[in-house]
Order: sequence, then structure tokens, then C-alpha cells
Amino acid sequence: MVKRLLLFILLLSYMLANEIELGKKLELDSTTKVSVILDNPEKYLDKPVQVSGTVVDVCSHRGCWIEVASDRPYETIVVKVDDGVIVFPITAKGKNVVAEGKFEKLSLNDEQVLRFKKHEAEEKGEEFDEKNYKLTEEDKTIYRLRGLGAVIQ
Repeated sequence: MVKRLLLFILLLSYMLANEIELGKKLELDSTTKVSVILDNPEKYLDKPVQVSGTVVDVCSHRGCWIEVASDRPYETIVVKVDDGVIVFPITAKGKNVVAEGKFEKLSLNDEQVLRFKKHEAEEKGEEFDEKNYKLTEEDKTIYRLRGLGAVIQ
């Protein structure tokens, strides 16, 4: 009940305002291009960063992540938050966002990759055929921003 009320308040606020602030207030003075971070991810590990871009996808189940377009075509970064701490509204898709948090790296084994891919497909309402999925080394490393705050415009 509380989550629904919170979601309703967030959606109402979003519709009535030009921008919506979520989570902690942004503290950094400047953004870093997503492409710069992804070109040298180890440099940014466990450091606070701020990114901006268009929201291209939103977690439809809990609003616990957004995918933000890079300044380079076909490149994105995920901003993941703890469930319920920040709830990204579905209506954020297509809007500009400035998000801040700590850049992190997840290292997964084969079993974890398959569980992650299955979960990701479920969130998107897609089917996942794990028997025919071909694991790659790239699948085992996930770079993302552990979001602390965001402003959706």
C-alpha cells in the first residue's frame, strides 16, 4: 500500500512539474560522458560519477533501474538503485535524466549470467532460451552506476 501511494505521489509530481528529483540531491558539479566512462571503466570504479542522457528503458516491475543512452550511438549505461529506495516512473522513458552514483563492476560466473539474462528477459516480458544462449566473456562483466540520485527533465 505504501509503495503504491509513493508511486502515485511520484507520478503526480512528475506530471505537475517540469522535472522530478529522485533520491539524494545531486552533489557533483559536472557530468562525465558515458562513452568516456565505458572507454576506461577501471578508472572510474567505486568513484562517484554523474551522467546525463535520454532514458531509453525503465524497469517495468519495480522502477529499480533505468538505461541511459550514451553520447555514442548504440551504447548505454544502466543506473541501478535498491528496490524501493528510488522508483523510476515508466513515464521517464524518452526524457532527459541527470543521474549520480557510484560506478561499479559486477563479475559473474556462468550460472549467474544465465540467471541474470533470464531475469532481464522476464522484466522486459520476453522469453529466454537458456539452452541455446551462447555465453561470452563480455556477459560475465557488468559495469553500471549504483544510483543515489537523479533529476528527470
